[in-house]
Amino acid sequence: MHQRALTIYLWLTLGLVGYLLPWIVAPTAPMTLNAYDLAEWARQHPTQWPSGILMAVPLLLRLQLPIIAVLAALSARGPLVKRMAAAGVILLALAQLPPLEFLTISRHDSNYQQQFMLAAISLAAGLSLLACRPSRLLALVAVGLAIIGLLSSLVGQHQAQRLYQLSLQESMLGVGAGVLALAYIGMIVTVFSDWRSRPMDGYNNNRQTQSSRG
Repeated sequence: MHQRALTIYLWLTLGLVGYLLPWIVAPTAPMTLNAYDLAEWARQHPTQWPSGILMAVPLLLRLQLPIIAVLAALSARGPLVKRMAAAGVILLALAQLPPLEFLTISRHDSNYQQQFMLAAISLAAGLSLLACRPSRLLALVAVGLAIIGLLSSLVGQHQAQRLYQLSLQESMLGVGAGVLALAYIGMIVTVFSDWRSRPMDGYNNNRQTQSSRG
């Protein structure tokens, strides 16, 4: 695997670790929550009920897994790595699916609808992008997506902490959000540095064509 691709996947792995590490540390272990559990807790807060399917705080927290899935697809190079990335995208999509009761008795549950929507986006966008050829434009898309992930994760963590304080529960910030933010920053620096070092798509080919004609 190319060193650049390996570095990117190390950052993405670190991001997943950060997502699973505690984001809220409470005096009692059951209320020490990672991003996934924090989204589930936040959706039960009264301030989130009127928001319907676009419950703001859970959406910001859950958005990180689709972003990581799409970044994995955008960074895949070569047949073997693309197959591995496809498997990762599928696993991340499955991890976001709501319980099976969503298909039967809870189809109108806003929380389950949001989870299903994000899982579908992860799968469709991830697998579609694996079919695209590498380009400078896609590299910029990856940088932009990582920036969105960085900002949305920090805002989501801040808003979730605020909801926690409104519930009069003692808590401290966990390391998870910081680890995920570090992974996004590393991803941005790595991809942008590689983007600057690469020639514009088609530029060298055009020069070669003109030289051969001359």
